[in-house]
Amino acid sequence: MNGNPTVHAVVLAVATLLLLPLPVALLRGWTPQRLRSRAVARAYAYAMLGLYAQACLNTVPRMLDAPAGLTMACTAMGVGLAVVAAVFFMQAAARARRVNAEGVR
Repeated sequence: MNGNPTVHAVVLAVATLLLLPLPVALLRGWTPQRLRSRAVARAYAYAMLGLYAQACLNTVPRMLDAPAGLTMACTAMGVGLAVVAAVFFMQAAARARRVNAEGVR
């Protein structure tokens, strides 16, 4: 049921390379010119960290050949993290709109 662990390891490595460096940089204080606000950058960082955690929750149990119940529970938690990430992305968009309207950096 869990498939080839090598495939899941590759997916986790790709997710780590794509989803982890930017939020870590944003949380350490780097803010790209386009975001214009630390509050917007923080919301984006939390959303991307939620997506990374979802990738971990979906791949690690399958790599370890965990029982089906545990794998399904981790998948359900991953769906919850995706919803939380979507909320953070919407929050970032609302903050960016507010910052653009005020013209404040």
